[in-house]
Amino acid sequence: MKIRYIDLFSGVGGFRYSFEQSCKKAKIESQCVGFSEIDKYSKITYKSNFELEESELDLGDITKIKPSKLPSFDFLFAGFPCQPFSLMGKKKGFADTRGTMFFYIEKIIKEKKPKFFLLENVRGLFTHDSGRTYTEIIKILEKKLKYHTKSWVLDSKEYGVPQTRRRLYILGFLDPEIKSKVSKPKEVNNPKNPTTWHVLEKEVDDRYYLSKKILKTILSNGSGKFKSKSEINKIIARPLTATMHKMHRACQDNYFSDSFIGGKFDDSKKRIIPSKKGVNRIRRITPKEAFKLQGYPDYFVSNAKKNGVSNTQLYRQAGNSITINVVESIFNEVIKNIN
Repeated sequence: MKIRYIDLFSGVGGFRYSFEQSCKKAKIESQCVGFSEIDKYSKITYKSNFELEESELDLGDITKIKPSKLPSFDFLFAGFPCQPFSLMGKKKGFADTRGTMFFYIEKIIKEKKPKFFLLENVRGLFTHDSGRTYTEIIKILEKKLKYHTKSWVLDSKEYGVPQTRRRLYILGFLDPEIKSKVSKPKEVNNPKNPTTWHVLEKEVDDRYYLSKKILKTILSNGSGKFKSKSEINKIIARPLTATMHKMHRACQDNYFSDSFIGGKFDDSKKRIIPSKKGVNRIRRITPKEAFKLQGYPDYFVSNAKKNGVSNTQLYRQAGNSITINVVESIFNEVIKNIN
């Protein structure tokens, strides 16, 4: 058995990695027929971490794809642009040109009729325009394209990574019987990395530490009308953002002190006992740690760096990515019911 798939809005390959891991566990062969991504740095990271077959298509800009020219495939996945629906953005939805990207997915699904699809977006899509945007999407998928769908808002911290990250996932099936068998993925009770302390490296380059000058801004509780408590050393990280390379206040990004990183984990009380040794400096997370908070293996970042991807681009990529653990859990649930 071989499952052929297409990877749209591929980013650095989070869907692909998750799907390949699920297929390996189920001892099923998988094959990517093509991937679509317009960011050149994300494509470098993607190509640095996957062995692309000769027949695999680099589809580039999704708006330039002719669905009729695509090879056949069983599974489609796409984390289409989230900014038009984000709670942090202007929430223009389909009025934003990025919001219309969904309709290119629709055209491909309509033409190729894959057996399954998995779409991902911010949870704001679920409530955008009082729920009308989500309702319209489901109407297109079910009434127009004749798929049977299931939707969940899943939080990454419930699936083995210490990061609060709520995302909407929409699964589509041609076969209603398979839909009836697929359940919401079970949460992970004993994660490998239960807290940020388990993810953080003990020693990093000095460039990640905050200077005294910038420290005052990072730790301030806002200015003017904007007030928010700035906290560091959170054992469950705040949602990673594509703009974290710019560094925001500690009420928006993730920062940690030497006393936290060098401390000990009290398993009985699920807390960190701070270290009292040395100077208690404060630092930002590294790109490697950011990717680990999304569930990626360490080599993902090192492979990208070997091919010239900068820290700035890696931060953006991690912030834009899906969480591997969550998506793999969804794929596991689907694959066990089609195997």
